[in-house]
Amino acid sequence: MSLTDCLELNKTALFEKIRSGLPVVQKTQNLLDCKDDLLFAWDSKDSCLLVRNWRAPLTDSSTDAKRAGVQFQTLIPSSTVNLNVDRVLVSNEASLVALSSPHGVCILELPRRWGADGYYKDGKERITCRSFGLDTQLFQNNPHLEVRQMRWHPHSVSDSTLLVLLNNNTIRVYNHSKLRYVWQVGPSVVRNGGNNSLLDFGEVAVDFDIAPAGKGKGPEPGEDTNSNLNQSNKTLMTAKAAGKQKIEWPVIVLRENGNIYILMTRLDSAQTRLQGPITITPQAHNNYGLESCSLMVIPSLPPTVVVAESNGKLHHALLMEAETAEHSFNEVDDLVLIEPAEFVIHVLETVELELGLASTSESGCPIHLKRDLINELRYFAYHNAGLHVVTVSFISELQRYLDSEAEEDRLELAASSRAEYILCTKFDSSERVNAVFGISLLQMPAKVVLLLGSGQVISLKLVIDAQLLVTPNENKQGGAEVELQEGGPSFVETIKALLKRSVNQPILANKLASASAHESYELLNQAIEVLREQYLKRHELVRAAFARHINQIQLKKEQQLQEIQDLEHERELISERAHKLAERFEEISYNQELLVRKCHGLMQRANAALPNSVVAEREIAQEVARLNNTTQSMATALDNAKKSLNKQRYHIAKSQDDLKRNAYELPEKQHRTITEILTQLTGEIDRQITDVKRINKIVGV
Repeated sequence: MSLTDCLELNKTALFEKIRSGLPVVQKTQNLLDCKDDLLFAWDSKDSCLLVRNWRAPLTDSSTDAKRAGVQFQTLIPSSTVNLNVDRVLVSNEASLVALSSPHGVCILELPRRWGADGYYKDGKERITCRSFGLDTQLFQNNPHLEVRQMRWHPHSVSDSTLLVLLNNNTIRVYNHSKLRYVWQVGPSVVRNGGNNSLLDFGEVAVDFDIAPAGKGKGPEPGEDTNSNLNQSNKTLMTAKAAGKQKIEWPVIVLRENGNIYILMTRLDSAQTRLQGPITITPQAHNNYGLESCSLMVIPSLPPTVVVAESNGKLHHALLMEAETAEHSFNEVDDLVLIEPAEFVIHVLETVELELGLASTSESGCPIHLKRDLINELRYFAYHNAGLHVVTVSFISELQRYLDSEAEEDRLELAASSRAEYILCTKFDSSERVNAVFGISLLQMPAKVVLLLGSGQVISLKLVIDAQLLVTPNENKQGGAEVELQEGGPSFVETIKALLKRSVNQPILANKLASASAHESYELLNQAIEVLREQYLKRHELVRAAFARHINQIQLKKEQQLQEIQDLEHERELISERAHKLAERFEEISYNQELLVRKCHGLMQRANAALPNSVVAEREIAQEVARLNNTTQSMATALDNAKKSLNKQRYHIAKSQDDLKRNAYELPEKQHRTITEILTQLTGEIDRQITDVKRINKIVGV
């Protein structure tokens, strides 16, 4: 077992397949995610989602069993995914998977799980899953729109509420494929081809996270100008308004210049309350982040807010309620309705990360944050230079102070947080980058899995302190069914978008005779660079898109053929079962008829034996009994007559046989003599008759 790959994932067929189709651009992204015992990985080459039960090989130590089991499953989207997916996010209850790219979001519906190892559809190798795009027409008509962040709402009853942050300072709330709300978190960003002042001053939201819920601000009853409204009606309206108070979820929004805003939201209402910029204490000249890139909320008490800068600084702060509401002081937000801020952020410490072994003060890269669901004191920071594990020490001290019942107990936040450089992928000062392409946290046992841009997979064990374990928040399961709408840009439109150039290389006239050799060389380099970036590179992207589309079509074809074979087999099984059921039905019907007849006989006997029968029924029963007796007596007499007739016939036949047997018989010689005499007499008589006739004829008589 390798020390850097304790799960031996580099040898698995899943990562061998992914390794052949990794993105070309080396930038930090997350193509991995894990939920329970299933590890999800996006295959950019075939545009499909691969799933593997990482816990199954650990439960069976035999090598043959590992090889014979299911290697991985392929979840094929029903609609073509024409996105360069850079983020995979599984929902809280593992019913949906969100696939995000800079220019679009796609949702994949996961099938049901059953079987020995808990795979989808009993370990079927390839499964076609329903997929649908979110606002594909919006992204197609607005090429400048980019997805900055997306998160599943933790309080979604149907496990299908997705929040997507765009670079136009809006958060779009979706329920399955339906757009529910559009929340404005800042001034609108309008791009007309030139530089935008909001972009220059960093007033564009770059990240957000959802803080623990709190009691919402109840609607105040409106003032009625009608003088006839009595005091009782006013009291009733006040009580009704107090009963309408609902739970609000604070959405903490981070802008690039370090300003933090809080959007008070409810899932059942489109109305929101924007507050900010939130006061950050203690004050600093750089406002704790002029190059802010990421934000994360740890659900402690009070909530812990982590703000990351691209230069490697991490700010740990507490989100607390303000003593008095403060109004906004940012002139950029004059066009946005902002309420007085009810919160304040207190920064406790700043942690600096080492971005590579040969990093300089000028180098920097976007830092992405990921919570540890097992240990709330720990989180992960991954970037182009590797992975850091950061432990926040003051959270345990806060928890101890809140659980303490001693009045003299004091809160001391002396221990500082520590950051451990777990994985380094940048060793020199060159521009070569081996970025993190995916990170996933495994539970029970606790491990972390990383996919690097080079294709290498790192799986490390995590040290867990039993005292630091926390119980994750339970998410409510929902059974609401929402109609899914499949959609997405066509393949032709995708190719057109890839071939669309922002810069064209003009035709050069022969007017450079006076130009120096250096200027000509620079012009040639510029033309070659434009040719490479705007022509050759785009054709390579188109070729990759064609290959991906062809692989996806072939994959779907093979899947459909396999489905047809399975259906044919199922039809044969159903036909055999139908024949067996028909035979069984006939047998049951015959037995049922017998039982019905017996039941009728029993009912008749029971009705006849009832003591409370009416007179007519009793008379009919007596008559039927009398007729039955008469019939039986007649049948008996008929049988006796038949017996007598047979006896008489027997005696007659016997008498005739006796008569035949007692008759006199002549001897054979006498019988022959008498026969000859009779024959002669007969001949003599015949001659005499002939003579008489002749004489009569002569005489004329």
